[in-house]
Amino acid sequence: MRRAGLLAAIPLFLLALGATGLLPARVEETARLVEGIRGRQFARAIPASEMGPEELRRVLQSKLAESFPAPPEEMLRTLAALGLVEEIPNLVERLLDFYVSQVVAFYDPETRRFYVVRGAETPFGGTEMEGLAERLILSHELTHALQDDTLRLHRRFEELRDNTDRTLALQSLLEGEATLVMVRAALTNLPGADEETEEMIGPLLSAGALERANVPKDIPEYFVDQLFFPYVEGTAYVRRAVKRGGWEEVDRLWRSPPISTSEILHDGPQPAPIANLLPDNLAPLSPKGLRFLYADTLGEWTIRYLLRRTLEDEEADLAAAGWRGDRLAFFTAGRRIAYLWRLHFESPGSAARFQGAWMKSRKPKQRERESVLRRGPEVLVTSGFAAPPPLRDWPKGAS
Repeated sequence: MRRAGLLAAIPLFLLALGATGLLPARVEETARLVEGIRGRQFARAIPASEMGPEELRRVLQSKLAESFPAPPEEMLRTLAALGLVEEIPNLVERLLDFYVSQVVAFYDPETRRFYVVRGAETPFGGTEMEGLAERLILSHELTHALQDDTLRLHRRFEELRDNTDRTLALQSLLEGEATLVMVRAALTNLPGADEETEEMIGPLLSAGALERANVPKDIPEYFVDQLFFPYVEGTAYVRRAVKRGGWEEVDRLWRSPPISTSEILHDGPQPAPIANLLPDNLAPLSPKGLRFLYADTLGEWTIRYLLRRTLEDEEADLAAAGWRGDRLAFFTAGRRIAYLWRLHFESPGSAARFQGAWMKSRKPKQRERESVLRRGPEVLVTSGFAAPPPLRDWPKGAS
C-alpha cells in the first residue's frame, strides 16, 4: 500500500493481508514459486528482517516527506485548494496512523530488503488459511523484489516525484503484476484451478488488499480511490497484457512502462503526453507576494476524479478522456495558495468539453477565484492571479 493521490510516490510496496512472522526458509521457498510462475530468476537472495511498529511509523514518515516535492502540510493545502480533498486538521498524522495500521509486510526498494512487521496477532503457519495468507503476502512482495532487480525502483520513483500521473501508471504495472502472481500462487495447490477460476478469484484478492469498510471516516476518498486504482485497474491491465502475449508481454512493459494513466484506463498505447507545457523556471510567474512551491502532472485519472466529485460519472469521464498532457504549478505565501494549470487535449472540441465540464463542476467560491481560458486544444486555469501570466508558446486566439 502506498500513498494515494499525491501520497502515491512513497517507494514502498505494502500488502494489508494476513498474519506476520519471519521464516527465511519460507521466503526462499516462495521465491522459487514466484520464479516458476513468472519465468524469471532472482538476481540475488532477498534479505529479510523484522521491524517494530514504532520503527515502521518512522520509516513511513520519513519516506512520505522524501517523496514530496514540498512539505506534506503545504502539499495537502494545495490539494484542498484544487478541490481534491477537504481540509482536515492533522491529516498527515491521520494518514500515517492509517498506513501503519494496515501494514504487515513490505519490500523496500531503497534498502532492497523484505520486512515483516513485528507484533501481529497470529504467526505464520498453523491453519490452512494462515498458510494461504503467508503465500499471498510473500509472493506479492517478492514479485516487487524481482521487479526491482531489473527496474531499480527507488531511482525510478525519485525521478517521478513531480509527476503523479506517471507514478500512478508505473504503480499500476507493478501492483498489477504482483497481484496476478499472487493470485496464481494462491491457486498453485488448488485442484482443478484454471483460467476461469483465476478470473473469478482475481478481483476478490486484488480488491481485498484493502477493504473500504476498514478505512477510517476521516481519510479523504481521494486517497482511498487512488490507493485502490493500481491494485484493481492495474491487475486488469496486466491480465489483459498476459492474455495478449503471455509473461513476455509483461517483460516488454518492463522495458517500456506505461507513462500515463490513460494507458491503464484505455488499455493500450496512447499518444505520448505533451511535455514542456510550463517553463522549467516558474519563479518569475509567481503572483506578487507569493513564492513557487512545486509543479506536478495530474493526468486523466485525477482529472476524472476531480470532475466526478460533482458531475455524473459518464460526463466526467468523457470530459477527461481527451487529455493529452497537463502541468500544474502551485504558489504560496502563508496559507494563501495560487495555481497555474495548463492542459492539452486531443482536439479543440475535447478542450471545449473539458472547459465546460470544469466550470460546471466548480463551487461558487472556486469560480470567483478562477480564470479559465481556452485556445485551440488547450485550456489554462489560474487561481490567485490578477491576470493570466503570459506564456510564450500559448496558442493565439482565446475563448
